[in-house]
Amino acid sequence: MTDVISAPTLATSALALLTISNPIGSLPIFLNLTKDFDRARQRRIGILVGLAVFAVLTVSLLAGKLILEGFGIDLTSFRIAGNLLVASIGWAMLTAKANVVTVADNQSPVVVPLAIPLIAGPGAISLVITFAENYPSLIDLAAGVLVNLGVALVIAVALFFAPQVARVVKPTGMSIVTRIFGLLLLSIAIQSILGAVSDAFPVLTS
Repeated sequence: MTDVISAPTLATSALALLTISNPIGSLPIFLNLTKDFDRARQRRIGILVGLAVFAVLTVSLLAGKLILEGFGIDLTSFRIAGNLLVASIGWAMLTAKANVVTVADNQSPVVVPLAIPLIAGPGAISLVITFAENYPSLIDLAAGVLVNLGVALVIAVALFFAPQVARVVKPTGMSIVTRIFGLLLLSIAIQSILGAVSDAFPVLTS
């Protein structure tokens, strides 16, 4: 497809990318990882996560297919492997492990695990790579970069105000929210894995 992307299609793509990125569902893990930080540092990390997500999605849009091909990785295999990791995070949230995700004391959680694989995960990366395949013109790719920027801004704003959300919800409420979003995250990951498997083995769905 070489036609310039239409505005409705672009809006649909943006909504799909925002839905898959699921910034609201990332709040429990973000708060878990930053619970010992002061409010200013939490907000700074939220902004940096938005920047990291924008970088990851834009690189994936412009060069994702080439990178995967360079390592001999099929997009379907990437989706399965990445979503297995996301499923493990969702399972840990659902079963309320003490530390859903941990990082070393001297390690920043901005890129891993927040930007990758939690927000700019395999689903989001696959989506932007597919977008680039369907709409390869420079105008379309520029529109895709703007979509990535918009999604990254929404994510940064959501994480920026995460501490206020935590104060309103309280620990008990946050525990409930964590389990709910853990179930949703696990379900989304499994659905993505099933979709990838059906793409790899279409005979299973015939």
